[in-house]
Amino acid sequence: MSQHERRRHQRYPLRLAIKVQCRGQEMTADIINASVSGCLLQMAIPLEQGEALDVSIPQLNMPKARLLVVRSESTSSGYMVATCFDNTMADEPSISRLSTGTNGTPEGGTQH
Repeated sequence: MSQHERRRHQRYPLRLAIKVQCRGQEMTADIINASVSGCLLQMAIPLEQGEALDVSIPQLNMPKARLLVVRSESTSSGYMVATCFDNTMADEPSISRLSTGTNGTPEGGTQH
């Protein structure tokens, strides 16, 4: 089963700069894509699986949220950090509206 088949929610491409609180510091990250259950971040540092990030993403109707790191992979431009929302769901219409894809076209998953 491919990763796209395992996804429960549509994933939308975004390019959204955010501030995150992690390890007692404020850091910057870019949201690369998002779904109602999580998002992929591009960051300057690697994070460990299970680490928690406190974020505010008002553009997704999430004034306060906690992200949990699922995995972190090194790339030529930093680290791609896959996360899931802890006890929160993002607002899918907001994600779709902000999506940089063609007409908000998702990157996989199924529609719910």
